[in-house]
Amino acid sequence: MMRCPQAQRIIAYHDGELGEASRVAVEEHLRGCPLCAAELARLKKMSDLIRAHGGAEMPRQALDRLHRSLDLGPKITVLHVAEVFVAAAALILLVSSVWLWRISAVRDATGQIPLWETAAVAAQDTSAMATQEQQLAQWIVQDLSGKNGHD
Repeated sequence: MMRCPQAQRIIAYHDGELGEASRVAVEEHLRGCPLCAAELARLKKMSDLIRAHGGAEMPRQALDRLHRSLDLGPKITVLHVAEVFVAAAALILLVSSVWLWRISAVRDATGQIPLWETAAVAAQDTSAMATQEQQLAQWIVQDLSGKNGHD
C-alpha cells in the first residue's frame, strides 16, 4: 500500500480524470517519487492484463434484469424505511396504551385520587392573597401621591 499523499492523484492521472495543470503537476511528481512511479506502473500493468483478457459479454436478459433491479432499488429502500417507522409508531402506541391502562387499573383498585388531581382542585387560602393585594394597593397610592419619601 502506498504511503505518499499523492496516491489518489496517481489513480486519477492513470484514469485520465485530471485537468491539464493537475496532469502536468503529477507528471513532475512522478519524476521525483519512486513510490508513485511504481504505483503507476502497477496500475498500467493491471489495466493491460484486463484489456488482454477482455471482458465477458453479459447476456442481454441479465443486463435487462440488472437495470430493472437498479431502477427499483431506491423505491424498495424508501418503502422499507416507511415500514420501519410505521412499526415503531405502532409499538409506541401499544406500549403507551398498556401503560395508561395499567395506571387506571391501579387507581381503580386503590380507590384513591392521585395527589396531583387533589392539589389541582383544592381550595386555596385567599386571606394571605388579600393581605398582599391590600399592601400593594397602599404602596401604589402612596407612590402616586408622592408620600413615599423618595421625591
